[in-house]
Amino acid sequence: MRIHAAPAGRGVQQSQTQRWTRLRLGSFLLLLPFAAWSSAISASHISLADTIEPGAEHQLQPALGGSSQPLKLSDLHGNQHDLAQMTGRIVLVHFFATWCGPCRPELASLSELVARTGGRELIVLAVNVAEPPARLHRFFEEAPVNYPVLLDHDRAVTRAWGVSLLPTTFVLDRKGAVRLHVEGDLDWVRPDILARLEDMEEIDPN
Repeated sequence: MRIHAAPAGRGVQQSQTQRWTRLRLGSFLLLLPFAAWSSAISASHISLADTIEPGAEHQLQPALGGSSQPLKLSDLHGNQHDLAQMTGRIVLVHFFATWCGPCRPELASLSELVARTGGRELIVLAVNVAEPPARLHRFFEEAPVNYPVLLDHDRAVTRAWGVSLLPTTFVLDRKGAVRLHVEGDLDWVRPDILARLEDMEEIDPN
């Protein structure tokens, strides 16, 4: 039971600029236009800042520390997801925002990865950073995905996981330990990425 790489020419293309976006606590550039949300996230300001030079490659790196932080959030449909109950499967915890240009093609890439594994051996949890649900509903109506989109309203989970760049993804093994991570966008169905996941734990759609 193995993941099979896509034929040449398939897969999600990475952003031409290969850019990622730095989050800085306490900065204010993202204005949320929904009054009901203003007070809820007044202490969670997000700004666009440094970018990676065009052509820079983002790679999966071994994670330091190993232990994951708690993650218990509701998704766009009100269903709650608890990372502590997902041991026994590979889990990708992906932090993103819809205003982050490189995040968009990566969301589609993660959908293709889930489709290849049949959702049995691998779980993707996409954690949205402090965007209004109405905006997310509109976005995912046009670009649906096959994994849950979790709402980190106040960025408490984002801060606990030490995320300072979007997108950022952590790969957890079957025991719930963080084994790999990447800061910046990645094509998750690239043959070398599939090989890294297979080497970590035999993930197989069959």
